[in-house]
Amino acid sequence: MTSDDHSSIIRISNVLNLTRQEFTVIEKHILHCILKDLKEQQSLLILDVENKEPISLVIDASDVLKNSKNTTPLRDALKKITTRNLFFDFSKPKSEYFGSITPFSYASYEAKQGTKAKINIDINYKCKKLFLELAKGYTNLQLDAIITLKSEYSIRMYELISMFLRQGAWTVKIEKLRDLLNLEQTKYKNYGMFEKRILLYSQKELWEHCNLHFEWEIAEKKGKKITALTFHIKERDKQERVELNEEIKQTIDYVKSLSPIQVANTYNMIMSKYNLSQKQADYIFTDNNRLNEFIRVDLIIEDKIVRGKAPIDRTKYLAKSLGLDKVKFKESQVNKELFR
Repeated sequence: MTSDDHSSIIRISNVLNLTRQEFTVIEKHILHCILKDLKEQQSLLILDVENKEPISLVIDASDVLKNSKNTTPLRDALKKITTRNLFFDFSKPKSEYFGSITPFSYASYEAKQGTKAKINIDINYKCKKLFLELAKGYTNLQLDAIITLKSEYSIRMYELISMFLRQGAWTVKIEKLRDLLNLEQTKYKNYGMFEKRILLYSQKELWEHCNLHFEWEIAEKKGKKITALTFHIKERDKQERVELNEEIKQTIDYVKSLSPIQVANTYNMIMSKYNLSQKQADYIFTDNNRLNEFIRVDLIIEDKIVRGKAPIDRTKYLAKSLGLDKVKFKESQVNKELFR
């Protein structure tokens, strides 16, 4: 799961987000650490955009290396990052404007005994608006989540999917998506391979690390060729609630279809997990609404256990959810340990 620490939230301008980018995974990590350090300078209007001085930054190398002592991947990244381009296309129906720019003009790594290792980097002055101006919208990202992703395609999907989280959906031409993912023309050209290697892999990584869930459906076809997709996007917690509610409904419908003996067996199986008195058990079992609620709460508890958020005492959690703590049983009928 991702951290809720506000300091780990970074902002990427939507204009920058919608460029085609050549970065590898570790180069992406450097990019996002740069955005973290630039957060205080980002605003709706950049006044000194004509200033031709580069933006010089010093980044804590541990954010990129993740405490690893192996600097070889970083050496390779810094060797290539000053040659990487951003490709943009801001063309409109009656005017064309597209091109490319190299955002980083200088990069170095420095480590001395007894001090923190650091990365020095200069940003091309012509990229100031791309990195700093938020007037045309921006997307919040979790740096802690990005650092855990293993594929540049997962990172890119996280950036793009996050951009449309509030809308809940995003329709995009496949060629445009491939371009944003910096895919070569021949790589995963077959839709089945593209779906398996990019979409399904990214879906799994984002679910596990980024509190995001996305699904997709075909939005457009030309003959047999799939040409556009619509992505449906939710926070993972909300998707889990949807799936849990569906599971609850299916389970309750299933129980309704059982014979009385089968219902009793199912009930006894669930009841064995809890420390309830016979009177409390009878109170639940003799009313269909209370029985359904009992099944629903049991599934919620099981879901919490799976997600590592198990109640300290599942019986007390069940009792409070069902209102058993408010039912007036005779003293002799109450499990005295239940509500302490």
